[in-house]
Amino acid sequence: MKHLYSLLYLLIWIPVLSFGESFQGKVYDVTQYGAVSDTTVLSTEAFQKAIDTCAAQGGGTVWVPAGKYLCTTVMLKSNVNLYLDAGSIIYASRKLSDYQNLKHKIGAADNGEAEILIGAFQAENISITGYGSLNCRAERIGYRREPQTAVTDSVTGREIANAIHYGADYQSKFKKVPPCPGAINFTECKNVHIRDIQVIESSFWSVHLQWCERVYIDGIYITSNSHNGVNADGLDIDGCNNVMINNCRIDTGDDALCLKTTLLNGQSRPCSYITITNCILTSSSAALKLGTESHADFEHITVSNCIIKNANRGLNMIIRDGGSARNILFSNLTISTQRKETFWWGNGDPIWFTIQKRGNKPSGNIENITLNHIIAHGESGIRMEGFSNQLKNIRLHDVQLFMEPEQAIDKRSRNGFLFDGVEKLSLTDCEVHWNEINPEKTWESAFMFKNVNNLKLIRTYGVKAPLSKFPVFRYENTLQPQIVE
Repeated sequence: MKHLYSLLYLLIWIPVLSFGESFQGKVYDVTQYGAVSDTTVLSTEAFQKAIDTCAAQGGGTVWVPAGKYLCTTVMLKSNVNLYLDAGSIIYASRKLSDYQNLKHKIGAADNGEAEILIGAFQAENISITGYGSLNCRAERIGYRREPQTAVTDSVTGREIANAIHYGADYQSKFKKVPPCPGAINFTECKNVHIRDIQVIESSFWSVHLQWCERVYIDGIYITSNSHNGVNADGLDIDGCNNVMINNCRIDTGDDALCLKTTLLNGQSRPCSYITITNCILTSSSAALKLGTESHADFEHITVSNCIIKNANRGLNMIIRDGGSARNILFSNLTISTQRKETFWWGNGDPIWFTIQKRGNKPSGNIENITLNHIIAHGESGIRMEGFSNQLKNIRLHDVQLFMEPEQAIDKRSRNGFLFDGVEKLSLTDCEVHWNEINPEKTWESAFMFKNVNNLKLIRTYGVKAPLSKFPVFRYENTLQPQIVE
């Protein structure tokens, strides 16, 4: 019996001790500062007072117990951990008047400003952790844009022209209903940790970290409506350095995980020294993207052991604003893509790398890129296109592409692999598999090379596409490659 009592004592106290040890320093309970579990009453002042008191006293943990709280903008301060306990939800106010004078400058946001729920500026040693949620309660409405003429001088123009040709609906779109808060925006912060929380239905970019240093993101879940979630990106890493992203599940309408180098007040900073691993990403736009905001460089980046599923576009690099992407490694990925409604930007392509000059900006570069061990199922092919500058030193090893029929009526799929404008390209153990049960009439070649210099093919195979009149390998303005069986 004595041993039984001892065991019960341990079972009772071990969770308590573990819970206590999860907090470093003093604990500040937001309810002790006036926060109430009532979604009709703003608790913003109570949250801010708890954070300010915690910071003024040297730092610690601001604890949000289980409950439903209503807030507008709350600003984190240095040395503060905002801990969202299991069962806690912080809801963003849906009243525009509640955000009066509370907009913050955001790179590439509408008019350069946006509402936010949790923010921080030039803070150090800050974190948001726990098993609770931030819910911005986004609202969106549908509308129809004006009819367009069939123009083909841009990617979007070509997609619209193709939709007109096939009789697809290209006019239906969605727009946000103000207020439009993003859940988290940290700018110029150091030693940032975000762990385990859930971020739900932001109107704008869900988690936006701009110009931050030493960022650690682990185990978070981000979601927005896959049908109408315009501008509701999941995780945006913007001009940050020394970043580790692990074990995240992101399922969004707009881009799921995006590296950017936006322009803010005439300045832009590079994205560099970034690792992304063990994540599952879904998007009606791009699942994993570098760009399109690319005013500064992307360098020294690895992406590994990730799953991209049911995305309009899988893996993307879209360089448009003069910055360059270089020294980047993608490895051990599975990708599946599926065409979404026409207003979402994407062709169902598993991989798309492109350089496209925007305005009077100089052309950037994509160079020294390696892709290893990738299995891709897509309703379109893998494309690498240097429209305004050549991609340089691109290496693909063990990349398998399975071409699937398109569910949309406006057919866009053509080739399996397409390379247009590449200097030094190597393919090793790459292969194309066509869906022979439901082939598309638009399919052409397994491998298409245009304007490619210094091409090397090693154990790279394909067969002729069903119904196609084109050869397996096709070359335009490209010297015959070095081929190794």
